Amino acid sequence: MKHNPTHSPKKDNTLKVYHTQSTLSSFYDMSAPIQFTLSYCSGLSEKDFFNIMTISPLDHFLYSTPIVEDFYKFNARTPHQHSFFELLLVLEGNITQKIEDKEYLYPAGSCCLINQNVVHVERFTGKAKILFLGMSADMIKELLESHKTAYFPKEERTIENSIFQFMAENLQSEKGKNYLDFFPVFQNQSHLENLHQLSDQLLHAMLIPKLGSTFAIKSLVCELFQYLDTKEFYHINNVTFNSSSDLLLFSRISHLMEDTNGRMSRRTLEKALCYSGNYINTIVKKYTGMCLYDYGLSFTLKTAASLLTETDLSISSIALQLGFTNRTHFYKVFKTNYGVSPGEYRKLNNTK
Repeated sequence: MKHNPTHSPKKDNTLKVYHTQSTLSSFYDMSAPIQFTLSYCSGLSEKDFFNIMTISPLDHFLYSTPIVEDFYKFNARTPHQHSFFELLLVLEGNITQKIEDKEYLYPAGSCCLINQNVVHVERFTGKAKILFLGMSADMIKELLESHKTAYFPKEERTIENSIFQFMAENLQSEKGKNYLDFFPVFQNQSHLENLHQLSDQLLHAMLIPKLGSTFAIKSLVCELFQYLDTKEFYHINNVTFNSSSDLLLFSRISHLMEDTNGRMSRRTLEKALCYSGNYINTIVKKYTGMCLYDYGLSFTLKTAASLLTETDLSISSIALQLGFTNRTHFYKVFKTNYGVSPGEYRKLNNTK
């Protein structure tokens, strides 16, 4: 599909924007194999500022402006799609993303990988720092083919990585509209530190090129993909065009409940998801018919049942491990849900 520019950008610009006057969507085309864009918003008051730095093998660009001048123009941009894959890393604060006709909140540590066909736009809601990795189809094809010249057997399993699978499938289909949502596992408290470290290394390799930098950048991209695809660190949702925005939030709630055996307070959920407890409760009620507390308790009791049948832990130890300070209360809620006491359940279902 050919796009005619509505303005004449400089010839050396890595990123060319087409259809900028369209009210529906513009189109971004990238001439470099990879480009990083680091955007930082210090806040929304008149004293704050907004910075954008773009780096590619072809050119570098730094732009800084007071909030009152161009920030609101940035937030009012027309949604866009692009000729490349774009990985968004939220390094600080929160942003909103309007993806097709739905709006999502992305808190610090979360990430999103958009394919070429999805129309979207990012908006700042306050202080935040985000990094965009634009990766051309040709570069991704090179990474997918790299196993043919790999030195180590483990490198031959590139396609087993969920991110590479997503990209390979999208390269074969020109019309698919889907994206990957990455949300940190609750126990992964170092997710921001790790994202910052990998981002800094990528930016440094691009800003100060030397012999082998091309290989270094590809290696760091693969390392980032491997980190995001590690189930102990991140949950991944493959979101399709027809998915509800509420469904993605419900999925995040469920993942957090699973991470903590259902013992996550409303306040902690609010902090992790950046939504009010009442709204979270409404979403849970919509998809399960249960209130937030009962939904969390279902995860707790599921873990209790597993521990009863798969371990030799005493019932008192299991109750204490799962946050029950009152053994009688544990017995009562377990029997209400399973119809038998914990001891009877162990006898009936012991797999050891």
